[in-house]
Amino acid sequence: MIHQLKLFRIFLIAFVISLIVVAIKYTLHAFNLEPIEQSSLHNSVSSGVFFVVGFILSATISDYKESEKIPSEFSSNVENMFEDAVSVHELYPDFDIDGFREQLRTILGSFSSDVRNKSHATRKHIHALNPYFNQMETAKVPANFIVKLKTQQSALLRNVFRVNYIQRIKFIPSATILARSIVLLLIAMLTLTNIDPFYGGLVIVGLITFILTYMLILIQVISTPFHAEGRTRDDVSLFLTTDVKRYLGTRSSSEK
Repeated sequence: MIHQLKLFRIFLIAFVISLIVVAIKYTLHAFNLEPIEQSSLHNSVSSGVFFVVGFILSATISDYKESEKIPSEFSSNVENMFEDAVSVHELYPDFDIDGFREQLRTILGSFSSDVRNKSHATRKHIHALNPYFNQMETAKVPANFIVKLKTQQSALLRNVFRVNYIQRIKFIPSATILARSIVLLLIAMLTLTNIDPFYGGLVIVGLITFILTYMLILIQVISTPFHAEGRTRDDVSLFLTTDVKRYLGTRSSSEK
């Protein structure tokens, strides 16, 4: 039941707000408190508001879709680094493959925690791979193997920095304020407008309020793709990082 409520959370909030607006408009109509007469300008204003809100939503979704790709890229890079390290260990046994594997598992665990809590431990854990690269150099591992692993390490850092940026930076905050303001003004204007026929107009006002409110809440939610675990059902999933961490835990240094 709780999971279903989380799934329909935005719907329920928007629905309740639209019911409140409908009730307010009905009350104003009953007391003849609708001073604004309906005109063709109402259509223009409504279209403009939908355009602005739709534009902000589409721009926010682009960052959200990019965030969806990052866990898979991050997880695949970690797994590839481990498989390459296993190949190195087979030829150069002095390399500490067990320590390298545990460091990669630490990176996966801290990444999942960091993106949820907006912390920054993953950067330190990624840099902690450097001593293992020094081990490879000491063990006379060819430079091209080490360069490849360092390139993958840099890719992990880019993923971390990109997630941190998306999590903290909102898309043009002034535009979001504009969207909220014009939605509020539009709803207020429709509420104070004398619409004829009344009951048909009442339904339309409720629908417009529901759609715009839903869009504004959705913008707020997806502008932060990773929330605290369990807070929302619209988060980007991190199951791949968990799967790769579990996979690395099942591998042994003797396994080929």
